[in-house]
Amino acid sequence: MKLVLSLTVGLVLASALVPAPAQTVRQQEAHVHGTTTVDVGLDATVLQVVLDAPAINMLGFEHPPHDGQQSKQVADVLAAMRDPAPWLIPASAAACVLTHSSVQARGLDPAVVTQGHADIDARYDYRCTQPDRLDHIDIHLADRYPATHRLVVNIVLPQKQDRQELGQGEYRVMLAP
Repeated sequence: MKLVLSLTVGLVLASALVPAPAQTVRQQEAHVHGTTTVDVGLDATVLQVVLDAPAINMLGFEHPPHDGQQSKQVADVLAAMRDPAPWLIPASAAACVLTHSSVQARGLDPAVVTQGHADIDARYDYRCTQPDRLDHIDIHLADRYPATHRLVVNIVLPQKQDRQELGQGEYRVMLAP
């Protein structure tokens, strides 16, 4: 909880780089197909990565499932996103271990009437025994979900706040100052 607050406060302090706290940014920025937002924060030994992606980037659609095949596709993507190890890789020298992950789909529940777009949100918490050696994170999301054309990465670390954009074929987010 402290890291979530720290990440939010850090993003407010970095308002010259990032217009508002992470949750507000998502509400104010346009839902852009092909673009996924990733917030990265470090507080002492806790690394937190928060992802907000239009469902179409990962599913090819952004409405409640129409049939069993689409329902299975949603379930498969949500299950795959719970284990970020294949696509989210903190620098090995930092010795980070995943301690918690949560994934939610908004706008995909057939029982809930929604207007607008559907999103997939995820949060990953890591404990890093060598946080001073966390100089990068590799995010291979586009390798798994090719409709993801761009990552907007907001970074809040004790030593810096930054925003980086990664295009197709780019995966390394530099964290070192």
